[in-house]
Amino acid sequence: MIASAIKPHLMHKLQARSTNYWFYRVTSAADVSDLVESLPGQPPVKFKQYAGYVTVSKSHGRAFFYWFVEADSKKASSLPVAFWFNGGPGCSSVGVGALLELGPFFPNYNGTGLIRNKHSWNKLANIVFVESPASVGFSYSNTSSDYSYFSDDLTAKDNLAFTLGWYEKFPEYKKNELYLTGESFAGHYLPELAQQILNYNELQASSNKINFKGFAVGNPATDAYSDNLGATDFYHSHSLISDETYKKLKDNCDFAYDLPVDYSLHNATCLNTSNYALDVVMREINIYNIYGPSCNPPAKSGRPAFVQSLGMVRLAGVNPCAPDNVYPFLNSPQVKAALHARADINWTECSRVVGANYTIPDYTRSMLPLYRELLTKGIRIWVYSGDTDGVVPTTSTRYWLAKLNLSIETVWYPWNHSSQVGGWSQTYTNLTFATVRDAGHEVPQYQPGRALKLFKHFLKGQSLPTFNYTK
Repeated sequence: MIASAIKPHLMHKLQARSTNYWFYRVTSAADVSDLVESLPGQPPVKFKQYAGYVTVSKSHGRAFFYWFVEADSKKASSLPVAFWFNGGPGCSSVGVGALLELGPFFPNYNGTGLIRNKHSWNKLANIVFVESPASVGFSYSNTSSDYSYFSDDLTAKDNLAFTLGWYEKFPEYKKNELYLTGESFAGHYLPELAQQILNYNELQASSNKINFKGFAVGNPATDAYSDNLGATDFYHSHSLISDETYKKLKDNCDFAYDLPVDYSLHNATCLNTSNYALDVVMREINIYNIYGPSCNPPAKSGRPAFVQSLGMVRLAGVNPCAPDNVYPFLNSPQVKAALHARADINWTECSRVVGANYTIPDYTRSMLPLYRELLTKGIRIWVYSGDTDGVVPTTSTRYWLAKLNLSIETVWYPWNHSSQVGGWSQTYTNLTFATVRDAGHEVPQYQPGRALKLFKHFLKGQSLPTFNYTK
């Protein structure tokens, strides 16, 4: 709550939409028109890349941009497919997820070329970075009214339409296992898309079902009360706010609502204390990694404006201290052409249009009823948490996991990475929870080796290895 200060915006009426599914075309190979021959300044690689658009609404001219990197393996054709979604709502999976976290390349120091990421997740799977919803990154709509209303329901349906459209482009991957991955507000996107896929599969013959196996989500926005209370407790327990401020917040605020989504739900003491706490916590440290360095001087890209305006901070899913190198790279005409992106779109890391017009109730909508449903479906669910994140802290996740009242199968234990404690884990019936030690909000960015190991065990459905100290 106190890290989320989204000013109220006009609510727009949503016209009812029927669910329309289209089916896979009978083709035998990838859509070569989307093949990326090479990116400017790219080192040589053996795997193929594709990028372009998938139409999610023909009538509205609405299309999602994607970047697909095949697995860096001779067995790519048989390895799983993983979709990656960044949060926000409104932040870019291509600019953040691919180029700052887990993709095969990172921009160089001035954004004129690329360097290899030795911890890229495409070592283990075929990765598809999805720009969702419309207006995120290079995604767009030709219908202006689409930019005035965004919601969980619309996004979930569009994400399913993207999934089906992507399989039309790449039918050879239909047989492969599909996993959903992401972070932050993807805590909404992933379980909601999982539900859409499962509902779709119920209507299909066996030969047409999506081979969906599960999802893994990091530092996820999930349940407003748990997330907000957990953040407040985290700030206090980590000495970011005073005892007096903490007591005022606990005594005066309704943690079921984000501030100031609806001022009428909070008294003046809560509002004033929350604003003061935001100012103290947000402006002095990197809230995405409370023990990491801040941007001094501020980043040139303008990303700190999200913090300066106290808008979308809780769910932004973007590190304000991330390098500015992504901006010149993705806005280069040569890069846009190579990625088959629209030349007239100015790429930004987070869309203010989405942030300002995402329906307010969905910001605070609890995903717990959906988790209870999905946990009965036999899919694999992993929840991981960087333990130095102040945006959606580990305490928040532990609070909502406790509400699910799941049966514990393996009690809390330290897991091993390179003879060090990589974090701690606990497994429940159909769900695995793992912390990642010394990782901030974007776990693959702060602890790439540990993140890759976690992803490997998630794909295999294996518990993380136990750390055993020996002299």
